[in-house]
Amino acid sequence: MSTNTESATWTGARNSLSILAVSVALSLFTTAYEKSVIPLFASVPTLKYLGHIVHTSTAFAVITPNLSSSKIILILGCLLLLAPHTSYWISVHAARFRDPIYSPLITHALVLAPLVYFSVSLAMSVDFTALGCVCLVVYSRRSAHSNSRNTRSTVVFSVIPLIFTALLSLNPVLRSPTLVDSIVTPYNSPTYPLRILNSTQSKTGIVVVGEILPPADRSSIPLHSIRYLRVSHSLLGGVWIGDQAATIDSFPPLTDQDGTPLGDSIYSAFVLQEAVRLVSGTPQGTKGDRNHALIIGLGTGISANAFAQHGMATTIVEIDPAVYDAARQYFGLSDPGINNVFLQDARGWVRSRRAMAEAEDPSVIKYDVVVHDCFSGGGVPEHLFSIEFWNDLKAILSPEGVVAVNFAGKLASDSSQAILVTLLRAFVQCRAFHDRIEPISQEEFHTHFVNIVFFCSPSPAPLIFRPAVEEDYLHSYLRRHILSSLDEREINHAQIRDNSIWSAATEEKFVLTDAHNALNTWQEEEALEHWKLMREIIPDVVWETY
Repeated sequence: MSTNTESATWTGARNSLSILAVSVALSLFTTAYEKSVIPLFASVPTLKYLGHIVHTSTAFAVITPNLSSSKIILILGCLLLLAPHTSYWISVHAARFRDPIYSPLITHALVLAPLVYFSVSLAMSVDFTALGCVCLVVYSRRSAHSNSRNTRSTVVFSVIPLIFTALLSLNPVLRSPTLVDSIVTPYNSPTYPLRILNSTQSKTGIVVVGEILPPADRSSIPLHSIRYLRVSHSLLGGVWIGDQAATIDSFPPLTDQDGTPLGDSIYSAFVLQEAVRLVSGTPQGTKGDRNHALIIGLGTGISANAFAQHGMATTIVEIDPAVYDAARQYFGLSDPGINNVFLQDARGWVRSRRAMAEAEDPSVIKYDVVVHDCFSGGGVPEHLFSIEFWNDLKAILSPEGVVAVNFAGKLASDSSQAILVTLLRAFVQCRAFHDRIEPISQEEFHTHFVNIVFFCSPSPAPLIFRPAVEEDYLHSYLRRHILSSLDEREINHAQIRDNSIWSAATEEKFVLTDAHNALNTWQEEEALEHWKLMREIIPDVVWETY
């Protein structure tokens, strides 16, 4: 009786451990799989139906007959060995359909679902290839011991996937650019005038600095001569290079650490943010006496560099160290000085500064201008847009200070309304401007993605802008075009929220708080559209090479 009890106890424990092992392996592999496809699909399209695929595959594995354990190990070994290639190449071809729903869904079904189905108890380790080899070795040993006559065929079955994987890795055409861990930069694409200067796995994803070069044969490539900074499937910024690095009066351009000339920003929103210096309704603004700037979200450092050139002491808060390093090395960001760079999440940093200010710490700076630009991958982090965050920020803003907040989306969308309503609740006044180079119709405002920069201040003084002058342009054609046309760029608040149907209850719905914040949900559809838009603007090969 005791033997049976011990046997039942051991069986139950073994089953529990098996379930735990499956859960851990599935969790680890799914995390690795997400990291491998997010650079091609961005986070929102990747995650939208990923859970459904995992749950459906798991349920299907439960209700269908199982293969023998030796066959499962063989299949898993093959699938895991090929996983880096299949996840990359299937994603590449699926993404070219430019559908933010079905493109990642196809990849999930063809790559993730089989691994989930085949009981992912051995599904994950630090390295896919190493785990695949382990699976095949286990299969070989199990089969050889069970039937020595099948040893030769077992070895053949085990070696074939290894040879196939090796051929994929060695073939320069079939090899995934993501698999070259020891890549000697710069890496030049064999099929496109594209060069990767640096690729780093970092805190927020894969941080890539690349260049789209002029075609050698002068063929028709619509977008070239740019250097860009990319994090996963989001362009944080870029500049023109080569013949496109032009300046007013042929003034010597900004250079990177290697002396390469750099031109204007490829995104005009970063220049529009600099209009925060032009606010002149207060005594401080009238004198031009703005000495301290705060940058939350660095990107390539366009605004930070401009403020430094205007003689402003600039503090930078950037969550990803690799982004800061890239801005310094490849985009000409000048040294902000000691104790002026904080590589951490802005929420905690601002909160701690507020506490220091309330404790009357003399080292706390009251900032005259703040540029808040955290848009990435089709959305913004909701915790940096709540009323609590803005109240913390106001505590380290000078009484006449001005905040420039960048946001991209559609006018009158829930997310746009929420951003405006929350800013108006936190600050006394705000004005909004768009960054489009070409004129835009009212209809396009509501159907197209638009970069909006909100300028807000706690001061009751009029929020007006002085005319830009030559010194504001810093010899930049783009700055001259954007800063000299502010009047044409203003967006009336009524274009964002419909005052005819607005009510107190409606306003409360859109105020973002830490306790009630639906910004991520409201941005989901816009993030899907943003992915599709970026795929239409930027060639596929740029997204596929990292």
